[in-house]
Amino acid sequence: MTSVPAAPAAERAGAARRAGRWEVAAPVAVALAVGSWGLSGPSLWRDESVSVLVARMPFAELRRFLADLDAVHALYYLLLRPFAALPGPLEIIVRLPSVLAFAAAAYGVAALGRRMAGPRAALYAGLLYALTPMAARYAQEARSYALVSAVAVLATWLLVKLLDRPSTAACLAYGASVALLGWLHLYALLLIPAHLLTAWLPALRRTLRARAGASGPGPSGTVRSLAAVAAAVAAAGAALVPLLVLAAGQKDAQVFWLKPPGWAELAAFPGEVAGAGAVVLFAAAVWGAGRAPAVAVWAALPVVLSFAISQVQPVYHPRYVLFAVPLLALLAGIGLAALPRRAVPVVVLALFAALVLPAQVALRQPASRPDDLRTLAATLAAEERPGDRVLFVPGRFRLFVAVYGGPYERLTDLTRAPGAPGPETAAELDAALKGVDRVWLISPRIGTKYADDERYRTLQRTLTPGQTRTYGSIHLSLWTRNN
Repeated sequence: MTSVPAAPAAERAGAARRAGRWEVAAPVAVALAVGSWGLSGPSLWRDESVSVLVARMPFAELRRFLADLDAVHALYYLLLRPFAALPGPLEIIVRLPSVLAFAAAAYGVAALGRRMAGPRAALYAGLLYALTPMAARYAQEARSYALVSAVAVLATWLLVKLLDRPSTAACLAYGASVALLGWLHLYALLLIPAHLLTAWLPALRRTLRARAGASGPGPSGTVRSLAAVAAAVAAAGAALVPLLVLAAGQKDAQVFWLKPPGWAELAAFPGEVAGAGAVVLFAAAVWGAGRAPAVAVWAALPVVLSFAISQVQPVYHPRYVLFAVPLLALLAGIGLAALPRRAVPVVVLALFAALVLPAQVALRQPASRPDDLRTLAATLAAEERPGDRVLFVPGRFRLFVAVYGGPYERLTDLTRAPGAPGPETAAELDAALKGVDRVWLISPRIGTKYADDERYRTLQRTLTPGQTRTYGSIHLSLWTRNN
């Protein structure tokens, strides 16, 4: 019998790369499908309204706004700006960057899985991430969290490359990704201690060696690896100084609503991530932790740090640690790939998809967001009359609700804004109300916090409230004059 000569090593490596492409492409396709599914179903809510209206501000007004408030989201608002100016279905257009970032993160998760544990891990990790409800939720929101997740995956990929082949170019690329991560969301920098720990501990670095036929030298020594990562982080920190200075002055206005989380909030985190599929996802992650301890550190340490810091200075919210979810999916994918028999991971993945389906469907219902600003605007449009006024209490609620602009552009606004016309004091509001028979009040629930607002008290003295209707956390009431 004539033997067939073995293919050259380079040819075998090329064939392996080509065979593994679909394991990376499939998660991207699924992420795009999941992200696009029902994208325009839920109304934009309060935070999304702020994103769109700030992104549409003239640059002079935008600079003033960011100097006073929300500088931590400045880069996202600039990135959203060209999308917010496009015509077409509002929800789809302004949420599109998040959908694309979701797909990019799925690609990065799969690419990391392939590099660290082979093509099967790439496929399973990418699909798990694409199907995870929490990731899908923020893929359909006009806020920065999906972009933060994508950049966190990018930074982690560049860390692996830096530890594998330290060079000036690799150091600069990693440092730039860390700076970008911080400019998108400062709390995402909680990932960096996990990266530094990986660079410091040889046992963790060893798990980052490329597998499945990849070539190249292994990780460098401890000192060289840590020095390269630390230098990149230091450079990124210098680039973040202006943002840190601005954010420090705005902290009280930004996160005043956060409270120190208890054990109940931490215990609820798996359900926040994956709903009924949490047991499957986290069990696979635990199985993968022994095979990829570095990934376990990346996925777990930022959440633990956020929880611990929040006991002194609250910074924890599930969406603020969303960037750890792709790394959790990576860990779970590595765990699935290590299961015996190829059919077992497929069954587990199918079970996960079935378990998360109710949560995925629920995310696309009209009432799935904290506010229903679209119905609020439709109500105003249907019931407004010529001569009606609108008053926002507190004044910042104009940004919170007016993304569906039609009725707000027609109604005369009694709320004062910097550089804009309108009553500035209670006396001026009282004068502006003379001869006015109908005022629409848009506010949160008026409790002890806003009951002493000057404008609200003036309105109370002048007009009589009618029925209050709620649209999530937003309250709408019509105040009329008794003749």
